[in-house]
Amino acid sequence: MRHFQQTSLQFHFRCLYASGFHSGCGCLDDFCIPAKPPRVLWAETMPGRPGLLLLLAFLVLAPPGSAASSRLSSCRCFGGVTVFCSGRNVSGVPEELPPEATRLFFVGASLSSLPCRAFAPRSNGSGGLRQLAFLDCPLRTLPGCALAGLPRLRELDVALAPLAALRGALLGLGRLSKLAVRFSRLEALEEGLFDGTPALQTLQLQGNRLATLPPRLFQPLPALQALSLAQNQLAELPAETFQPLLRLRELRLSDNRLTRLPPRLFRPLAALRELFLDGNQLAELPRGLFAGLGQLRRLHLQHNVLGRLEPPGLLAGLPSLAFLLLQDNQLAWLPAGLFRGTPHLVELSLARNRLRELPVGLFGNLSELSVLSLAHNRLGRVAAGTFQGLAGLGRLQLCHNCLAVLPGAAFANLSSLEALDLAYNRLESLPEGLFDANEALVSLALEGNPWRCDCRLAPLAAWLSSVDHPLSARVLCWAPAPLEGRTLLAAREEQLLCPCQPGSGRCRGDAPAPTEETGALDRDA
Repeated sequence: MRHFQQTSLQFHFRCLYASGFHSGCGCLDDFCIPAKPPRVLWAETMPGRPGLLLLLAFLVLAPPGSAASSRLSSCRCFGGVTVFCSGRNVSGVPEELPPEATRLFFVGASLSSLPCRAFAPRSNGSGGLRQLAFLDCPLRTLPGCALAGLPRLRELDVALAPLAALRGALLGLGRLSKLAVRFSRLEALEEGLFDGTPALQTLQLQGNRLATLPPRLFQPLPALQALSLAQNQLAELPAETFQPLLRLRELRLSDNRLTRLPPRLFRPLAALRELFLDGNQLAELPRGLFAGLGQLRRLHLQHNVLGRLEPPGLLAGLPSLAFLLLQDNQLAWLPAGLFRGTPHLVELSLARNRLRELPVGLFGNLSELSVLSLAHNRLGRVAAGTFQGLAGLGRLQLCHNCLAVLPGAAFANLSSLEALDLAYNRLESLPEGLFDANEALVSLALEGNPWRCDCRLAPLAAWLSSVDHPLSARVLCWAPAPLEGRTLLAAREEQLLCPCQPGSGRCRGDAPAPTEETGALDRDA
């Protein structure tokens, strides 16, 4: 994922500055400007923001203003406030900028270093800059004095640069509210780095090479609200790492090498709304890990190696939780009371685990749950009361399991169910009236099962034919032989028969031997 994002970022930046600032879609050398960027790139690299590409697109499509002088020939001005410099011929800071300029972007420039006081106030008008970005530039160092003279700077963004350290680079940036150093080569952050940036609210450090963090690194950042350390090499975190961050609302630790977490690591984060722990190597979660996170709404734990979720009250301190993602782990069973303290869950994913059965009443407290995914597990049975309490459930995924039989009341309480996926199980038949309570059902996936199209499937055929809206259900017969390979709805009612058993008075009679005429009709159907 990290390599894909880096490549995609470079692709879009190069397309934008190589295009000569023309609108529309076009090609230059081997780079083509796509109609729109990959969704994953901008959603994950700039969470909660409209995305840098939108800004760059605005710069490309907006009518350009006149440059301040010939020395700005590699730069374009927009509205007098935004300056956009691109191309490998840009090797330094423009000597002259419009006096009202507040935003300066370097994209694909050949800047490898900045001299001391490169932005010191003089005729270039840089003293009024509030936003500064270096995107896809070979910037290797940021000397401690390089950004001196930018007292009004609010946002600093460095992406796709070989920058390995930030030592002293933030001195004098007391008004800085956003710092992003993304997909670069940062290997360490020294304690005291943020001593001069108490106003920082957003810190994005994803896609670097950070392996450890000083325990008191974030001590000077009481105003921080969003922190991303995703896609680094962090194997452990000191227990006091986040202690000063009382206002933090979003924390991203995705795609690191975390194997364990201190029990009190998140205890100070009472304002936290979103926590991303996906893509690590967590095998278990300690008791009390989520205690005190009463405002947390989104918890991502997917793509770990979790084998169990204990104790049963592990999630008890999360009354506001709405989204819980646990897919792609190694969960073999779940405690019956696991979700007792999360009554406001809206989406729950347990897909691609090793679950063989579910405790009755497991979901009994989740009346607001809208989406439940149990796909790609090893479920062999579903008890009648398994889905009790899910009055608001709209989407249920049970595909790719080992279900051979379903009880007649399996979905009886799911009056809001709109989409049900039972594909790729071991179902040969379904009980009569299985979907009678599911009047809102509009999507039903049944393919990939070894259906036996006999009298036991006749009620399903009648029901599928009677619904007043089209369903996507496709039941392909595996047996008996005369119907093999045909769809259930293509079979005539008199063909859906069960052979009589000796002494049984409840059979519907033997299937008639096919005649030449009926055989021809069968082949035509």
